[in-house]
Formats: sequence, C-alpha cells, structure tokens
Amino acid sequence: MNFKEIFDKEKITKEKYEYFLSLGYGEKASTVMAILKYGEEETAGLISLFSKENVLDRIYDWLVECNFPAERLSMGIKSYIMDNRDRLPDNLKQYFRPVEEIMFEERSRGFGGAVAGAGMPMMGLGNAMMSTPMMMKAPAPGMVGGAMLAATGMFSAPGQKISPEMLATDSYDLIEEIDAKSVLTAPTSTFRMTTSTASVGVLLNQIRNGRNINMSQVRIEELLNYFDYKKSPVSTTSKFHITTELMDKSEDRKLLYINVEADNTPKEHQNIVFLLDTSGSMSSNKDVTLETLATIVSKLKENDVLSLVTYSTDDHTVFTNRVVNGSGDKEDLMGEILGIVIDGCTNGSAGIETAYALGEKTYKDGWSNQVILITDGDLNFGINSKDGLKNLILDKKKTGMFLSVIGTGLYNYKDDKLEVLSKHGNGTYCVVNDLEDVKESINNKYVSLTNIVAKDVKAQVEFNPKYVKKYRLLGYENRTLNHEDFRNDAVISEPYGAGGHGVALYELYMGDATEKPSEELKYQRLAPNEYKELGTVSVRFKAPLSDESDEVSEIIPIDLKYTDNSKLAYLLYCISEVLRGSKKLDKNDYKYLVGCLAADAYKSLTDTKLDALASLISKINIDEVTKLSKEENIDYEKIAKNIIIDSPGTTYTPNAPMTGFMGMFDLNKINPNVNQVQNNNGMMDGDYMTYKPTAPANTSNKTEINENNEWKCPICGESKENRGNFCCTCGAPRPKDVWKCNCGCLNTGKFCNDCGAMPPMAVQQQMQTPATQWTCSCGAKNTTKFCTECGSPRPTA
Repeated sequence: MNFKEIFDKEKITKEKYEYFLSLGYGEKASTVMAILKYGEEETAGLISLFSKENVLDRIYDWLVECNFPAERLSMGIKSYIMDNRDRLPDNLKQYFRPVEEIMFEERSRGFGGAVAGAGMPMMGLGNAMMSTPMMMKAPAPGMVGGAMLAATGMFSAPGQKISPEMLATDSYDLIEEIDAKSVLTAPTSTFRMTTSTASVGVLLNQIRNGRNINMSQVRIEELLNYFDYKKSPVSTTSKFHITTELMDKSEDRKLLYINVEADNTPKEHQNIVFLLDTSGSMSSNKDVTLETLATIVSKLKENDVLSLVTYSTDDHTVFTNRVVNGSGDKEDLMGEILGIVIDGCTNGSAGIETAYALGEKTYKDGWSNQVILITDGDLNFGINSKDGLKNLILDKKKTGMFLSVIGTGLYNYKDDKLEVLSKHGNGTYCVVNDLEDVKESINNKYVSLTNIVAKDVKAQVEFNPKYVKKYRLLGYENRTLNHEDFRNDAVISEPYGAGGHGVALYELYMGDATEKPSEELKYQRLAPNEYKELGTVSVRFKAPLSDESDEVSEIIPIDLKYTDNSKLAYLLYCISEVLRGSKKLDKNDYKYLVGCLAADAYKSLTDTKLDALASLISKINIDEVTKLSKEENIDYEKIAKNIIIDSPGTTYTPNAPMTGFMGMFDLNKINPNVNQVQNNNGMMDGDYMTYKPTAPANTSNKTEINENNEWKCPICGESKENRGNFCCTCGAPRPKDVWKCNCGCLNTGKFCNDCGAMPPMAVQQQMQTPATQWTCSCGAKNTTKFCTECGSPRPTA
C-alpha cells in the first residue's frame, strides 16, 4: 500500500509525517509515528507485542500486511482494531477483546472505578494486555477530577451544564503594571533578565481555541524575546553581548531598546532525563507531546545519554542511561515512548524526586546535564503549592542538574507553578500547543533549551539625571529587584541558554532632572556631572556550576541610532498593551501601531514568525485603534470594551481574574449572562444550576437517542455502542437522570435546556438533592450528590 498517497488526503497526518521525516527519522518510522495515537492503551498494547528492536519498522510491516484502510487513518489504530478484530492475524486476536466485554465490567464497580481522575475508558484491551510492562496503568480511587472536567467542559454533578471557559482552572501570577519612576529618587532599575517565551505560547493557544486573553497572560518581556532581531557584530570575548538603541517616541520621550545576547557555544554532549507528565489531564495534548519528544530525541548526537521518567498517580522509570549510537537507536527510543499510556492523577513532586535521583546516577562531568519536564502543571497530588515546589526544586538543583520546562495545555494550565519550577531550577521555559510551536520553540531553539551557559542573570540600568527625568520599564513587572539585589549573589535570577537573547524596553522622559527637580530633598543634592552618556547597562551572571558572579557593562550613548530592531520591539510592546487592555498607551503609541498595521507594513520589520505576529494582531480592532490615534482625551473604559475583538461564543471579560473551579459558585463574579435556575423556595439550587453561556451561531443543545437506544455523548458527540453509563469513545460518564423533553431535547437538569419546560413529576422526584451531610474521602463536607472539591460521587447507603 502507498502511504504517501493516503497522507495526501489527510492533511494533519501528512504534516506530522513530513515533520518526522525532516527530523531524520526513516520513512517507516515516520509513517507509524504519524498514524499511531500516543498515550492510548491500544497503541501501547500493539507496541508490546513486538520486540523493542526495530519496533516501528515491524509495526509498519504489520500495517501493510493487514492492508490498513486509508479511510480509517484519521481515527488511528484504535478504531481499526476494535472493528476488525476478526481480520487480525491469529497471534494478535487473543490480546484484544471487544469493548462491551471489558468496559462495563470494570465500570460496574463504581463511578470511574477503573481509572483514576481522568474519566478515561478501558478501550477493549484484555487482561493479558493489562499485564504488559509498558502499560503503566495507575489504579486509584474512582473520581472525576476538575482537570479532566475542565478539558471536557463537563461538571461532575448531574443537571449542571457549563461551558469549558467557565470551568477553566488556568492559573497565572497576577500582573500589576508599574508607573514611571523619577531618576532622582530611583536612579537605577534592576530586574531579573530572562529568555523565556512562554507567554507567547499561551497567547497563541488562547487565540487558536477562541478564548479571550487575561492581562496576566501577557508578559511583555516574553513577547519581545519570542521574535528574532538582527544581530550586531560581536566584538567581545565575553559570555554576553549588550546592544542598545534609542528611538524617538514623541517630542519629550524616547524608547530605549536593550538586547542581551548569550554566547552560542553548546556543550559537546547531552545527558538528558525526560520527566513526562502522563496523567489524565494530558490526554488533550498527546500529539504535541509526541512531536516534542521526537524533536529532542532527533537532536541527540552519538554517545549522548537519555533517560525517561513518567508520572501520574505513581512515577515510573521507563528506561535509563540509554546511549545513542545512531538513528536506529533514536527510532527504538520513540517506539518505547509510543508504549506509554496517559492515565491517572498527577503526583509531580514524586516524579521530580525520581528524575533528579536518576540524573545524579547518570551525571557526566563537563556535559550538559538536564531534566526536561513536559507538563500542564496541574500537580494535584504530593507537593503542589508554589512555596512547596520552590523549596523542592531549590534543594534538587544542588545536584548540578538543570531543570527546563516545556508547558502544554488548555483550560487547566498552571503557568504560575511552572514559572516557579523553571526559575528556581536554573532552566528555560517555553509553551507548545501546536506543531508550529514545536518547530519554533523546540526545533529552532534546541541549543538554547538544552545548553545552559549562565545562571542567575540580572540586569541593572543606571540613568544619567542630566538627560533623563523619568523612566518606565515596559514589562518585567514580576521580575523587578531592589537596587541592592544586583550584587547580592544570594538573590537568584534566571538562566540563559546558548545563543539565547533577552530584550528590555524603557520609555524615557527626556530632560535635565537636576535643573528643576520635581521633589526637593533636604540631604540629597545632585552635583552636575560631565558624563555625555545616557546611562549604563550592567549584566551580572554566574557560570552554570559556580557560586561567584561575573559582570559586564555597556555605556548608553546620547546619540544612539535605531534600526528595525527597535521598530519591531516597539510594535510588540503596543500589541502587548492592547491585548492586556492596559491604560498605558498614549495617542502617539496608537499612531505608531496604526502605521505598522496599515497595508501590512509590519511585515517589513521581520522575516520570521509572521504567522505568530499575524495571530496576535488578529485580536486587535484596527478601526478602534485608528480612532484612538486621533483622540486627544482617550476613554480607557471604552478601550477595554471595543479595542479587543472578542472570540465568538464567549462572554469572558479580558481583564477579569481567572477564578478557578470553585469560583463558579459565585455567579455574580463570573458571568452576568448566566441564567440562574431557582428552586421552589426561591433559593439557588446548588446542585442543579443550569448554565447557559452565550453560544456560537448555528449550534444546538439537542441530543437524540437513536433507534438502537444509543445515547449521544455531550462531550465527543459520538453515540456508537453508548448503551451503558460511559461513552465508548471518550469515556465521559452518561448524564444521570436523563429525560427527554417534548421538544426533543435530552436533558439532565430541572428545566429543558432548549425550551425551559419542566420534566415529568416522576423524574423530578428522582432528581431531588439529598439534604444530609456526608464526608468525602478527600475530607470535604457535602450535602450534594457529588463532592464539590474532587467530584467523587456520594457513597450509596
């Protein structure tokens, strides 16, 4: 069979196949990695039936032998195996059993009893398959956690219908914007320098999925870092090169551009420990996780060493100290990775302990020794507080291992925790949620990701009051330091990877601050100075394994020129503030933004990442920006309402804080458009609220039961073989107390979701909430049918 012809009809599969080929994998291996679904039990079972050596080639030959049908490629191997068991070779049939033989006997023990937290089904694999070492299942008490529910858009209690946006449990550190500071009272500006680009990965994912943007998701410095700038000729042997430019912003204001670039000399060899989150909440990130792993594995050189630890409810060491001797070894490693199953809860701290212990055993002097964590940050077991994670990783970095974080996730993404881990673990941090993200942040930036050349990198800018009255650092709100922290080596900062760059922008209010100081001080008198320079940029850093700092400095001339680097940085700053809904932009900023966007003029500023830039720009209402560029007195309240193009079907306020899972019970703080259903006493019924967020056009809430009495899953939309309590396709539980309205709508609440009609009296009586209190296994006190903390069902009498 000709897979290339098949791929031409499957765009996404073809893109994956061609990408794997570009990484250097063989045609057979690339085909199998593009077809098989990473993280699923069927794939793991199939992998386990073949020897580890040349496993991808062997599976390819098996697919050809079975004449795998082209029309089933988009569904993957799972659907094919389940529907064509009789056509399998005899030696494979014994390992596969139909769904109905397995799924409900496992589920009959209780709500979600077979799988911990994820709500995922046992998709037709027999007990013989369960015993294979690559399955890595993690049994745990039955529950449906908020992570999985947020991903599916479903709340655990019957009768509650809620949008994924309102269930989102994303968490980010709050950003509070900083005002301009006087050079007389604050002559220096000190901050943690960073090369992080994570914020852009988050924003692009929000835009791709039709979500609006929260201010705390927009870290200006990380947008500046994401894009490429023309490099200046380096004339120094220092580990860092500092570039400065000065651009006019208005009559009395200028924009100072600073770029700190690191040396681009990587270590000769890598000793990498993958720490891979395989909990249920990662089930929606399977493709990008496999692409990320395949990219890093493809970059390994001969004699490099790789180990792999996974964690969910428990942690597992998949392989350790594997030496790479060629492309065949890389393909065998990817075969073992395809044998991993996504399932269970998230005990990240246990995984960190195991990965670092393994890293210590495999540590190689003079090599780049690194743990690379791939996760959504939803650590719901073990150590999970930010302070606890900080203390854990501060202790572990004494081993000499560096921790870099690759984040991925939607609706349940814990950016604040991952920032803590990467910052205190001496590693870099990026976010990937799409193949294009992987190409940019992993493939193109591999050397910077895996080769740390300096740690605790801090910057300090001292301004000359003879030329600068005030200044404002644009971004870095959560990275600012005190003046004395700069030379205090006990104050840590962030690392730099080889060839990495960190950009900082300042808005400068020009003039002689010493002539007419805004505030007369009794004891501090500024003597005139003869320095004909705007200021000085200093960068302080430590070698990767050193506790002593070095320092480099660069003078900022008063007659600085500017290039397209400053123009691009200024555009990115304006975009960032618009996305934030900030009040910091003035009329001149809006004029500059309009000028850059008119006739796509911004495309001349950069020849890379134009797609990413266009995505960010797509959120901006250019007509409103044009109006603001002409107004003398800007109405900032109007900006928040009109300047951002809302995503269709959402009612999410751009600047509202993300309230988390339990915040939904305070409806007034979340969404004024939610329809609240009252009970007969006029009080809110906490167990049976029907939420009606604004829906996109041309959608319907109706769900029919077909002629075979199969029910349609409200999550994945499939109905095939759904006659029991759980969806056979995605594992979502069947809504309890289902009743069919006269209008044809299938409902679980006290009122029809479509027409508002009440159910028959008999059904209403069955839907009454128990009034007595009960204690859940997680410790929460409840009176509802399902625990409001963890979603576990009320025990039966």
